[in-house]
Amino acid sequence: MKKLVVVTKLGQVNGYRLAGINAIGVNDIDAARRLIVSWLKDKAEILLAMDDSLFLKLDEDLISRIYGSNDMLLVTIPDGPVSGAEDSRRQRIYEMIRHATGVQIRFKGEGNGTR
Repeated sequence: MKKLVVVTKLGQVNGYRLAGINAIGVNDIDAARRLIVSWLKDKAEILLAMDDSLFLKLDEDLISRIYGSNDMLLVTIPDGPVSGAEDSRRQRIYEMIRHATGVQIRFKGEGNGTR
């Protein structure tokens, strides 16, 4: 990938920019969709980091196009509340790692589904 681009809500974009990250703030999912479609069309080599709440609003067809692209990789950024029970917070982190890597791995301390 040639560059990292963060797509986030307008209220969070300045924080990323202060950290020196190329961030784009969007008002709605349609603006994010237009950006992604243009990058896919241009075959831009991008590591796309996107707020989880925005990602969940993308349609399945666009998600499939992103995953099928040889030029774009996608990771999601958790943007929900951090508070909560330790087990649910840990499970959320595990699921984000699985999503980012595309590998169904089991972490130390996790059951085999039979709890």
